[in-house]
Parts: sequence; structure tokens; C-alpha cells
Amino acid sequence: MKCRHCNSKNTRVTCTDHFNNVTKRYCRCLDCKTKFRTIEQYEMPKPGPLPGTPRPGNIARGSAHGSSVFKDTDIHMMRLLYTQGKTLKFIASKYGISTSYTSRIVNRKAWSHI
Repeated sequence: MKCRHCNSKNTRVTCTDHFNNVTKRYCRCLDCKTKFRTIEQYEMPKPGPLPGTPRPGNIARGSAHGSSVFKDTDIHMMRLLYTQGKTLKFIASKYGISTSYTSRIVNRKAWSHI
């Protein structure tokens, strides 16, 4: 993009906001240090489903998902070890995952369907 003040092409986009059919880009010129905004309006709708439409079909959760590493029994075992007083670090090292993800599992933030 060219700067509106000095016509330099040395500009950077600092922020982009997307709305229904409009995109606003906040830019700055690296030469004259001015800030400006561009507004792009779409004449045709963006490709893809409309916002808010449900995804088709059932979404596989847990061990039914193709890239799942754990089985339901592993999740039950992690939660059992935690209730028995084992530390998150111990459980994480046993299953080869991070302590933050282990915390999410035992506190039912991840794998909440089990």
C-alpha cells in the first residue's frame, strides 16, 4: 500500500479487523511515521458457510477422533492418579504430555465428555 501522505510504499499493516462484508486494515508508514486506515468492501460474499451455521455431520470426540493419542481408559487413569495424590508433573511425565494439558484433563476442561 502507498502512504497517503508521502506516497511511500514502505508501509506495514499493524492490525486487521474483519466484519461481515468489510475488512479494515490499520497501517503505518515507516518513512513519515503517519498512521492511516484502509477499508475493503466485498462485492461478493466470502466463500464458505455463513457465520453461525452448524457444521455438517457429527464431530468425533475423544478416542473416536482420528488423531487422538489417548483412550478413554487413559483419561480415567489420569484422573484416578490425581485423586490418589499424584502430582501433575508425575502424571505428565508418565503419559508424555505437558503439565498444563494434564491439568486441563484432570480438571475436566479437556476431555470433558468423559
